[in-house]
Amino acid sequence: MRIRSRRRIAFLFVASSIALSGCWDRVEIDQRGFIVGVGVDAVIQEVDESSAEEESGSTPSGEQTNSASNKKQNKKAKYKVTYQVVTPSGMKAENANAQPTAAYFHLTVEGTTFSTMEANLAQRMSRAPFFEHLKVLIFSEAVARRPGDFAEAIDYFLRDSQMRRSTKVMVTPNKASEILSTQPPGERLPSAYLELVSSNGANSSRILPHTRIGEVQESLLKNKSFGIQTVSNGSRTYSTLNGTAVFSGRSNRLIGFLDGRETAGLNFLRDSIKGGHIEFPYGDEGRGVFIVQRMTRRMRVSFGKDGLPAFDYHIEVQGSLNEAYQIPDTLSEKTLYRMDEYVGQSIKQLIESAIVKLQKQYRCDVIELADYMSRKHHRWWSKHRGQWERGDDLFSQVPIHVQVKAHIHRTGNINISEE
Repeated sequence: MRIRSRRRIAFLFVASSIALSGCWDRVEIDQRGFIVGVGVDAVIQEVDESSAEEESGSTPSGEQTNSASNKKQNKKAKYKVTYQVVTPSGMKAENANAQPTAAYFHLTVEGTTFSTMEANLAQRMSRAPFFEHLKVLIFSEAVARRPGDFAEAIDYFLRDSQMRRSTKVMVTPNKASEILSTQPPGERLPSAYLELVSSNGANSSRILPHTRIGEVQESLLKNKSFGIQTVSNGSRTYSTLNGTAVFSGRSNRLIGFLDGRETAGLNFLRDSIKGGHIEFPYGDEGRGVFIVQRMTRRMRVSFGKDGLPAFDYHIEVQGSLNEAYQIPDTLSEKTLYRMDEYVGQSIKQLIESAIVKLQKQYRCDVIELADYMSRKHHRWWSKHRGQWERGDDLFSQVPIHVQVKAHIHRTGNINISEE
């Protein structure tokens, strides 16, 4: 009996020790410093130690910068990183008589490695930095173009156990810190605002589908060309998502940009159109706006005598007429036929402009033809994959043909426009 009781006591002791050890790393929520946005800029010039001046106080957005002693340690800093930290008191519902409190503040740190900069960040925060709720990660063009810097940053943000693979990644031709400072009226957190704008593809064909950090890392590891949403700074009260940052699989760095029209063409090629408007001409002076409601894309591959594949796209778009200027009776069969033709031609121009820039100027397969060949024609792909964007650069040589058919199913509540 004594042996059994001892065994029971030992079992209860072991079980209780396992249960008690489950919260060994517990941190109370009010002791966490929630980082919801990160902007990574490049330090172009080395900091002159003799001229380093201490910067104190805060900007209107609550931004704080390194002290002079910190600058001395980072004389050859590569990065200037802006962290957007949530202020818990600013997220509460405002009282009519209470003074409004900012919902966030910025801390800016310079350094050569992200781990060191995070440690410096912890030295300046009353709460431990916590990245599990990071919404957006913004890179400036200068960082994205420098060899190795972009891949180094992505590696760090994914290697940390707090990071999530669903964090949105964006590139800006401006300063990332400026984008993080965008705060439209009624929005408390710029990072939340940018995350919402990145998902507006159903309302604009010129917005590339958002790119998650996990997808970026996968492309970098495969040395595969890819595109990332471009965000530009319109003013203090808004930022604009319009265009694509093109990354080359040969160098794993930014090689150039597609504008909004070319991005719309890329979305048609990749079958990622969810909506948006297409402006089209009609005759000499007429013009209209077509709203995309449905799209189907079919692609066929044929091989020529030289063994190279030729890609044929057949795209059908259905939608409605949203605006019409100097267009005759929009319900007549003749006018409908002509509008369908003009819309199809306008979409084809968007697509061809994207193809020319990607094939001839950048030589980067952001269209994802390589993925298609790997799935559908794996035997050919296994022999030529090394020559697709390198060596013979087959991607820039393959013919890509596009046919577009548009159908206007609804012309609105009126049938005659002003002439």
